[in-house]
Amino acid sequence: MLSATLPTTATGTTTSKEARNLYCLLATSLLSLLFILSFSSSTNPASSSSSSGSSPFALSSHHLQQQQPNSLTPTPPSIAYFITGSNGDSERILRLLFAIYHPRNQYLLHLDLTANQSQRHQLALSVQSVPIFRAVQNVNVVGKADFAYSRGSSAISSTLHGAAILLRFSSSWDWFINLSAADYPLVTQDDLLHILSFLPKDLNFVNHTSRIGWRESRRMKPIIVDPGLYLSAKSDIFYVTQKRELPQAYRLFTGWRCDWDFNVKALKIKISNQKVFHQCKQIKMLPSLQVIFIYLLFW
Repeated sequence: MLSATLPTTATGTTTSKEARNLYCLLATSLLSLLFILSFSSSTNPASSSSSSGSSPFALSSHHLQQQQPNSLTPTPPSIAYFITGSNGDSERILRLLFAIYHPRNQYLLHLDLTANQSQRHQLALSVQSVPIFRAVQNVNVVGKADFAYSRGSSAISSTLHGAAILLRFSSSWDWFINLSAADYPLVTQDDLLHILSFLPKDLNFVNHTSRIGWRESRRMKPIIVDPGLYLSAKSDIFYVTQKRELPQAYRLFTGWRCDWDFNVKALKIKISNQKVFHQCKQIKMLPSLQVIFIYLLFW
């Protein structure tokens, strides 16, 4: 009885061992095949990215420019800078100019009427003494200056005046940035232009909010008489005793001073060429209304 059952037990043990070996061989082969396929796909990212469609981590299509198939990077844009200062700010304006200068850009330097004409003349001579400025001819100085009171609408009027002058010098720039002599960049122009080259040219960077809060009583309702709009001599801003009523047909938006989106301090307005051209065109027809409207919108 025992001699009859021993061969059967040995045969069953041998069969189960062969099956386990076969399973281990198949599993090892499958893992090796998966490893080879994953390694080959990782070494060819161009083909995998072209066949996989859009990545969930990529920017949306309306935030990126369509690149030419033959070019690796898009063409860098051009920025128009309007740099303003007051009495004694010539050195700081030149310091800022050297820090943000790039041959592709346009620059307009403005010393308001608190500075005398000799300071503007000296600033122009300093600009002409730099060889790169003379060669490229993209740096200009405002000869007929005006006042720009920060609390009044004359600051916006001066900014629009500078934008109109920049459009006369060149209309090929893409963005407009107004700066003061107290500003200073934290990134190079090459980095800034590289970032902006991937963005559509009609994209605007304007800080605004409908949460007026304390601005309603301090900025919206008071009526300010800005002498910078009609006087050639320096005079203080004064407030009218009456208060204006806020409109009910539409909601007012206001802006605020903040850091640049690209780590440059004190950005006031950064808008596209098309928007500047539209505003400068409209201001010729309705100057007072347009200045007041932009002042309420951006301040």
